[in-house]
Parts: sequence; structure tokens; C-alpha cells
Amino acid sequence: MSAIAKIAVPLLLVAAAGGAFYFLGQGGAAPAVPAPPRDEAPRPAEQDPRPEQPAQAQAPTETQRTEVERRDVTDIGDAHSDAPQGVKGRVLLPNGSVAVGAKVLLLENAMNNPIDMFLKNKTGQVSPPLASAVTLEDGSFALGVRKPGQKVDLRIVTDAHPELSKSPISVRADDWYDAGDLKLEVGITVQGRVVDAGTKAPVADATVFLSSSSSSHAMVVTPGRERGVSVTTDPGGYFRFTSAPTIGAINLTAEAAGYASTSELNKQITAGAVNDFTLEIEAGSTITGVVVDPDGKRLPGAKVVAFGLSVKTPQNETVLSDADGEFRFPALRPGPYRLSTSARNYSDDEMAVALTGEDHKIVLHPRATVRLKVLTAQQRPVKSYRLGLKRAFPQNPDAIGNVIEFADRNVSPRDYVGDWAVIRNMPTGDFKFQITEKNHAKSLSPMFKITQGADEAVEVVVELTQGAVITGQVINDSGRPVAGARVASDMNAGLAAGTGLFDIFRKMIPEKHTAQQVTTDKDGFFRLSKLAFADYMIRVSHPQYCEGTAVDIKLTEEGQIVDAGVIELQLGARVTGVTTVGGAPAGQIKVVISMPTPSASELGAVQQGKEMTPAQKEATARRLFSTHVLSDGNGNYTMLKRVPPGTYKITAARHSAENPFGALIDMKETERQLVVSPGQDTVTVNFNLNAR
Repeated sequence: MSAIAKIAVPLLLVAAAGGAFYFLGQGGAAPAVPAPPRDEAPRPAEQDPRPEQPAQAQAPTETQRTEVERRDVTDIGDAHSDAPQGVKGRVLLPNGSVAVGAKVLLLENAMNNPIDMFLKNKTGQVSPPLASAVTLEDGSFALGVRKPGQKVDLRIVTDAHPELSKSPISVRADDWYDAGDLKLEVGITVQGRVVDAGTKAPVADATVFLSSSSSSHAMVVTPGRERGVSVTTDPGGYFRFTSAPTIGAINLTAEAAGYASTSELNKQITAGAVNDFTLEIEAGSTITGVVVDPDGKRLPGAKVVAFGLSVKTPQNETVLSDADGEFRFPALRPGPYRLSTSARNYSDDEMAVALTGEDHKIVLHPRATVRLKVLTAQQRPVKSYRLGLKRAFPQNPDAIGNVIEFADRNVSPRDYVGDWAVIRNMPTGDFKFQITEKNHAKSLSPMFKITQGADEAVEVVVELTQGAVITGQVINDSGRPVAGARVASDMNAGLAAGTGLFDIFRKMIPEKHTAQQVTTDKDGFFRLSKLAFADYMIRVSHPQYCEGTAVDIKLTEEGQIVDAGVIELQLGARVTGVTTVGGAPAGQIKVVISMPTPSASELGAVQQGKEMTPAQKEATARRLFSTHVLSDGNGNYTMLKRVPPGTYKITAARHSAENPFGALIDMKETERQLVVSPGQDTVTVNFNLNAR
């Protein structure tokens, strides 16, 4: 089977499935109409009964219910409400009254930069909110977003109700998305007691944490609730929560001085029932030690993590070494643990087995240093460039991988000592440097190896290349040259180029290619030069035409010139419309255009594994065409791509991670046929979704 066929088969099957997962996970962009909240008349507020104060932990002898704690509504935090775009709405109590003083947060959605989010979670960092406020006297809020186009998560936090989340929300430039009325729920009551595992005596002043099992591994945690909500047990050891989530299971964790923590995980709870749990904690022991470098210098701020190694020690704990490099874990269940230690500028250390009651000396070795020299083909030194580190694979020399703990950086003459740039804090393993410099193509160094504790710096010499060239011509569907078209080189997406499926994964794929763009001349010709050796595709765009592509272009040799041939741009049509819910204009509705399900004969032709002709490639790529966009705050949308003549399916659905099944229902209810005729400039398709 050819490489293209290997790609085409799974992609066609994905297309046949309706692209549901892609639909649910991706955002879009749309022209927007400004709707600043400061110019909008306030909504009429219902009478706001004064909330009760939060209940204290007590023996579970009566049913209590609390409302939002009233705060000083002038304390609105960093709302950024003067921004030209953002999210607004109103928060209501379960009884329909306005909620005053509820904390509202906008957090960055993890999919904006999943690698950065992973690194922050690994080191225990918690990003502050993009914007925060408390609801005003009418329950309203307005949170501005400084950077338009990014996806955000909306969180509403009170002590008396389950946390309310709405995500992802894609905030468009100059558009205030109205989240509408957001009603808090009456939480489920969870109560119980913390007792000594041996004597069964109550444990007072223990801290009990409650979190949702479904969100315990969330990449973006709510600041201040990294471990969930907490209460303290009373003198009888009793605890009580009234804000447990109404959907899913919960985790409970109890901690007390001198005791090892204990957890009850994935416990099912039911509204209207007695959800009572007894948490037994046992007296614990600790692990202590000191973190030093090879010369015996003590290292403060080192992160030490203890991982339980048996069913009797199902406990993980994290501590930091103090100013003297010493660390001490809180009480742990007696038994074996694995210690993992990390510190800035030092290689990680793993101790396979450490027993409670022991004291350990952990030696961290400084990360390695590399001496780097970058030269032109004429052996002239270059001392200003962009440096990236890529994982190398001795068994597959042409492959590289991203190294997430080593961020790309600029190197300048001040980083040099003599003829060598000094690159510090290198991880261990096999690597290649990737050099990006304005006068050359992106270049890779020879493979080199870093070992822990090496006494001498590794020396690496990189010779920059001029790379290769791609040429071609752009014409329209009448055969005339198209001048002023933008031609851009991109990572090769093969037959997935028009679907957006490839974009989901591209952040995880190392970029060997050179990203460059030019415009066509009066005769439609273009030339892209100084391109790194890689597999390419060419994207061609022009405001009057559909996007054009040329895929599967391989550049392998210095000075190579590859003709991409003639790329034809079709006129196509703009697809616009309005989205409403129950007859009222609604934003954040995702409209998707895709090709109808391929026939069995079409799928069979691809599965035969024969090499495709250029015409077959084009036909298959057209079969995979897809584009999508989110409607703005007034329900207006315009597809960013012109749609080529043909027959398509078009759907609309509410864009929400909280209710993916609802989105699938919307897709099924709104699916219709879209026909774009040759020469047609605009097609209008309006959607009215059922209110739920």
C-alpha cells in the first residue's frame, strides 16, 4: 500500500463517521460585531434574599443548605472589563434569585498550549486566572480578554454550590460573548467522620478534601482548589459538605497532624440520600533527608516526590527542600516508597526504594553543558540564531522528536566564550540541534549524546545549509494566472490538508520544514527558497478564491529545485448565516461544512493500496474537504474558507465540553444538504436550534 493510501484510508473512515470528535474538540473564528457590556442596560434583577452563612462542620444531625456568601461587590478583582472583547453573563441561585458575590474566573483552556500546560502541571505551577471578578448586585459579570482568539474556560465558584464550568469559549476580537443566565445547582450533601484506625477514636481538626473524580486529573485546575474544597472536622471528628457535584463520583482525602493521609476514591453519591463516609487514618512515619550536589553543597528548593510502592502505601506526597537542603515528608503510611527528586539546572534522580523512618542523602548532578559552533558553508562563524533541541533516534537517523523540557531560545554573541556558544542545562539522551538563521535554511546538527555526570562538555559543530527550492504557478478555474496570491510552505499534511484533522496533532510533531511565504507575480509564478530538507505541502490563498494546495513534496538535497506544477484556484462561494436557539440569536454555535459520507466503492478503491494518479489524489482530497466556524455574540457567522462548487453536508451545534452528547444531538437535528453551484458567490444558511 502506498504512503498516501495508508493516510487516506483512516482519514476517509473518520470522514465517514461524520467528524464528530473533531467537531467537538476544535474552535473557529468569525467576524464579530462589538457589544461592550458597559453600554448595555443592566438586566432586571429579582429580589435577592440575604444568603445564609456557610455551615460549620458538625455532627450530621440536621439538614442545612447555604447560599452564596455575600461579599463586598466593589472588590471585582482583575476583571479587565475595559477590554474590547470578553465574556459576560449573569449568575442565578438555584431558586432563580440573582447570586451576589459569586466568584467568576476565566482560565486559559489547556488546548491553547497543551505542552506548556503539561510542564506547568509537572512542576506544580498553577496559572493565575486571565480575568476574575465577583458578581454584582444584579448577579451580572463582565470579564475581559486581552488576547482575542484564544479559548477560555469559564468557572463560577462559591462555597455553597458545586462549581459551575462552561468551556471551551472562543473569544473573538471586538465581540462580547453573552453566556446568558447561569444557574447554580443545589449540591449533594456529603458527611462523615474521621477516626483513628486503631482506636476508632474521633480525630478533631483533621482536614478533609472533596473533589470530583471526573476533574481530578484536569489539566487546568481552579486556582485555590487544586485539591478540591475542604472542611475541618469538629471535636467529634465529624465533617460535612453541602456542595458536592450532582453528576459523577467523588474523591475524599483526610489529613491530620501525626497521621498518614487516607483517601476514599471514586465514591458514588446520590441526591436525597445519606452519603455518609468514615475515613480511618493511622499514625504514620516519615522519610527525611538532604539534597546535595556532587561537591556536597546543599540544594534548597529541590522537589522530592514519594510514590507508594504497595497496596498498603497508596499514597503520594511532595515536599521541597528547605534553605539547608533538608526535606521531611508529612506522616506516611509505614512501608516502601520510590523517591523522585528534581531541581533547576540539575538532572533528575530516582531512588527505587526508600522506607519510612529512614534518612537519605540524595546527590543531584548538574545538567550537562554543550559547546556549540555554527558555521556557513564557507566555514565562517555565525553567532546569532534561534536554537532548538530535538530528540534523536540512533536506529532511525532521519527522525527527530520534540524535547518539551528544553524551550527554543535565541543565541547571541554574549552566549559565546571564544569560538563556542555555551549551552547549559542539557538533559540526558541522544539529540540534534536545530538552527534557524535568516540567511540560511533551517539546519540540523549531527547526532550527539549527553550522559549524566559527564566531566567534559560535548562539542557540536553545525554547518548551515542553503536548502532547496519549490517553484510553481497559480491559475484560476478559467486557466488565467492569479497575481498576488499568497503562497506558503507548510508541514506536509497529505490528503488531510483541507480537513483540519492534521492541525489537532501538529503541535506534537517536530517541525523539520521551513515556514515561508511569498506572493505570485503578474503571471502567477512563485518561488520559495532556502527551504530545509523535509516533506512539504504548499498552501495558496486569495480572497477571491478557494484555498489551493500541492502536497507530498520531498526536499532532500542541497540546491534541489522541485516544480510543484500548476495549482488551480476555484472561485467557490462564501457561506454565511445566523444561528439562533429557540428563535433568539445565540453565539458560540459551531457550524461545520464537510463532504457527505463516501460510498463503499470509493472507500474500496482507496483500500486497494494502489498508487493514486494526480486526478485521484485531487478527487480524494476534495472528498475530505471540511471547514468550520463559531458564530459571534449576535449569532452571525461567515466561513473563513470559500467553499468549492459541489454538494456538502452542513451542521450546527452548541459548542460545549460539558455536554458533548447534546452537541451530537444538535448535529443530527440540524444536518442538511448544502449545494454550491459554479459561479455562485454567496450562500446563506440559517440555523434555529431547539432550546433545551
